[in-house]
Amino acid sequence: MSRERPTPPDPNPVLSVMRAVLAATTALTVLMSGCASGSVSGPAVRPPTEQPTPSSVGASSAVDPMTTPTVDGSFAVDGKRSLTLRCWGMGSPVIVYDAGSGTDGLSLWPTRSVMTEMARTNQVCTYDRAGLGESDPAPNRKRVLDDAVHDLHQLLAAAKVAGPYILVGSSGGGFNVYQHAGRFPKEVAGLVMLDVPRGQAKMSAEDVKALAWDAPGNPEHMDYVAIERQMALHRLPIRPIPVTVITADAGQSATNPDEQKIWLTGSSNPVHIVLSGGHDIYDDNPQGVIDQIQQVLKLVQEDR
Repeated sequence: MSRERPTPPDPNPVLSVMRAVLAATTALTVLMSGCASGSVSGPAVRPPTEQPTPSSVGASSAVDPMTTPTVDGSFAVDGKRSLTLRCWGMGSPVIVYDAGSGTDGLSLWPTRSVMTEMARTNQVCTYDRAGLGESDPAPNRKRVLDDAVHDLHQLLAAAKVAGPYILVGSSGGGFNVYQHAGRFPKEVAGLVMLDVPRGQAKMSAEDVKALAWDAPGNPEHMDYVAIERQMALHRLPIRPIPVTVITADAGQSATNPDEQKIWLTGSSNPVHIVLSGGHDIYDDNPQGVIDQIQQVLKLVQEDR
C-alpha cells in the first residue's frame, strides 16, 4: 500500500486504497494459481497453548514478552469456521489490534513496535479475519460489519480472552472496531483509530463494481459499498469511553484532517491528533502512536 501523498489529491482516497488492495490481491491469486500444481490443503489448525502463570511471563523486564505467545490457536466462531488468534504478554485491559481491509493481522502487527511495546505491560492480541492469512475462508455471501464484529466477539470468547478491551483499528479496521464498540458496548473500554476516514455515502459506478462483495480479490467477501454507506449514515452510538483519533498528515484525509473527528461522537474523552506520516502511520510514526495508546490505557485504568 503506497504511503505517498497523491498529487493531485484523490477525491475519494479511502476507496482508491480499497480498490488497490483488491487489485493487488487479484494479481497475487492469479500468479499463485498459475504456479500451483496438485491440490491445496486448508489452513492447519493449531491447538491453543495454555495460559502461563504471571510468574512465567513478564517476571523480568529483560524478558521479551513477544518470545512466547500466551494464546495461540485456531478457534471456532460459528461451529464450522475457525479463525486464528495470537496474544502476547499479560495484563488487563487487553489491547486488540485490527488491520486494514484485505490485510491479515498476524502478518502485520506482531513485528510492529506499536504492539510489541504495549506487550510489556498488557496482553496484546491480533488475528486473521475470515478469508485472510491462517483463518478459514469467508462464507460465500455478502458480509457486512456485523459479520466481522460477531466473528471477533466469538473468537475472543472461544479463546477465553476476557475483556475489557482497548481496540486499535487501522484504516478499514477502524470501521470494525467502532462497530464493535457500538454492538458490544460492555466489552470495549477504549478505542484508538489509526487514519480512518469517514464513510462515503455516495459512490461512482466504478467504485460499486470494484468494492462489491464478490469482486475479484475480495477474500473477506465484505460488501464495502454497504459498509461505507453504513459508516456515513447509520453508525451505532457508542457509550462514553475514551476515543483517540490519529490522523496522518499525509494520509487518507490529508486535505481535510477534521473529517476524522466524526469518530469522537459520544466519547467521554475525545482526542484528535494529527501526526506526521502517511496512511501506515504505525510504521511512519510508531512512537507517536504508542504514546496515544498509552494515554488511552491510562484513562481506562483510572476509570476502573
